[in-house]
Amino acid sequence: MTARNKRVYARASTLLPAKVRRLRPAEREGLACRIVTGGIVIDDAPPPRVDDEKLQMWLSMLNAKLDYLIRLAPARQEEAVHAKIEPLNLSAGGMSLVTDEHFTPGERVEIRIVMQAYPPKVLYLYGEVLRIDAVPEKPGMHLLGIQFEGMSEEVRAEILRFDFRAHRQRMMSRNRERSGPATSGATD
Repeated sequence: MTARNKRVYARASTLLPAKVRRLRPAEREGLACRIVTGGIVIDDAPPPRVDDEKLQMWLSMLNAKLDYLIRLAPARQEEAVHAKIEPLNLSAGGMSLVTDEHFTPGERVEIRIVMQAYPPKVLYLYGEVLRIDAVPEKPGMHLLGIQFEGMSEEVRAEILRFDFRAHRQRMMSRNRERSGPATSGATD
């Protein structure tokens, strides 16, 4: 059995708001994965279009006002999460993700994943970069293989409890609504 196939937990692919950052050497001690609730989650995804033009204008106005209020809100750094929706392959023991940032094996990273937007539930995961592969169809991009460190049973249970299939179906449905009818015939 090779090192790549020694998985204790099954992996699932999904799309979730996520952000990865390199840890400085001083931050690497005593890492403990955790769940943070009650913060603000800000993603870059525009709200879906509505067919009713007056309703669309009203919703756009509300969205602009909410954006303004969020910028004014005195939030602690940990309470506000800015993240783009990213494709992830996640398990309770590790994950892989694609990034344009260059990492080296052995580096430690923090990954913030928004598991639930309303009310927000953000997982702070820590791990070691074990593998880096080129992504042939995306020049300049790297696929990182990350093994989690400091995993608590509470966080592990949250990952195992997450319904990846239902989440993926919601995301695919949302993407179809935004892009209109599919032209390729591909389902996944």
